Amino acid sequence: MVRWILVLIVVLLAGFFGYVKLNSQMPEGLGVTNGQLKVCPESPNCVSTQADPADQEHYVEPFVYSGSRKDIQLRVEALMLEQGAKMVKNTFGYVHFEVKSDIVGYIDDVEFYFPEGDSVVHIRSASRLGYSDFAINRDRVRQIKNLLVD
Repeated sequence: MVRWILVLIVVLLAGFFGYVKLNSQMPEGLGVTNGQLKVCPESPNCVSTQADPADQEHYVEPFVYSGSRKDIQLRVEALMLEQGAKMVKNTFGYVHFEVKSDIVGYIDDVEFYFPEGDSVVHIRSASRLGYSDFAINRDRVRQIKNLLVD
């Protein structure tokens, strides 16, 4: 009886991790379109500096920086790579990272937009899978901001 329970647990865990792997494809529409990052979905597993400020579930304040746009982008890239993120796309003014959770392997997309002529960094951090992220994306943005803002 115990053997069957263990087999069932192993099968369920393998199925769960297989589900996560198969359903963690990169969403369409990432990047900057007309000066805007992709809109967050209804689910609470996404935060963005370009969400409506009245939307407390999704809105986070953008980063204001001093110095050059190139320097802040390089700082962001170095910080994210130091934290183990994978750089997916990098152009001057925009960078996209994938951040993978340690245990389950959930993937979050973290995008940074550095508009020309404006000393602000816009960020969007969103989970690819699931509904709630237990404020992980909001905490990530807060940590990045604390490390970057002088």
